[in-house]
Amino acid sequence: MKQKITKALAGCIIALIFAFASTAVMAATMPAKVTGTNVKMRKAQTTSSSIVTKLTNAKVTVTDFSKGWYKVSYNKKTGWVNGNYVKLQPVNGVINANGVNFRKSAGTSGKVISSLKKSTSVQILGVVKGWNKVKIGSKVGYVSSKFVNISSASTKTSRSASVVAFAAIEDDGSVNSKLIAYAREFEGVRYVYGGTNPQTGFDCSGFVGYVYKKFDVNLNRSAQGMYSNGVKVSKAQLKAGDILFFDASSRKASGQIDHAGIYIGGDTFIHASSSNGKVRVQKLSEYRGTYIGAKRVI
Repeated sequence: MKQKITKALAGCIIALIFAFASTAVMAATMPAKVTGTNVKMRKAQTTSSSIVTKLTNAKVTVTDFSKGWYKVSYNKKTGWVNGNYVKLQPVNGVINANGVNFRKSAGTSGKVISSLKKSTSVQILGVVKGWNKVKIGSKVGYVSSKFVNISSASTKTSRSASVVAFAAIEDDGSVNSKLIAYAREFEGVRYVYGGTNPQTGFDCSGFVGYVYKKFDVNLNRSAQGMYSNGVKVSKAQLKAGDILFFDASSRKASGQIDHAGIYIGGDTFIHASSSNGKVRVQKLSEYRGTYIGAKRVI
């Protein structure tokens, strides 16, 4: 009888350990986007591992990071994706207990930066083996994920900002609106000089050309060359889908075209930005490059 009780207690302890571990992993998750077409999700963090599924610009949940690979969940499937194709989406969080150690590195051996109070606000930057990389003020460090909750206001704020940014863009079923929706799928894809696809990265004209090719429009390769495509459009008559051209390098209005992007309406455009290192949406009125003109090809 004593042996049976001992075994039962051991079983309960193991179950509690697994339950605790599961809770910690869930607390460590954060949203991300896999950028690219047919990106392989594998069973292990190596290119020789078997493929679980392929992802195309998919929104995923990140649960861990190891050896340059992210462990992600997507549509009830879990696997590893090379970090070059994963764009983390930082969210706001809050510390859920008093006396929580804020450390320089992940793990209990990491040097303690400070002790945090309950309800301290943090920005969650990453996940690694049950620890969250967080930013508090100007300091970046690590907190055990079981002490970090994602703020409910974070998702609402992010959604509201997105709605405001794209308030002028409506899906009216036109080719232009479909083109803009397609272009936005590549937000976050890294900037690479000479890049022409989402797997390796885009430069400005590579991004514009890739998007338009999807809609059977072939453009000249360089930004300067693209300016000979289509018909001129005045700034006052811009509409979603027009290609914008800039002198981005000199910042002195020399008139040399070296940058291009796609107008998406509401004084905003999407482009592969070398200074930001990725495809991003930006206010046209805030962009520092010198505006040269616009062309309509659709």
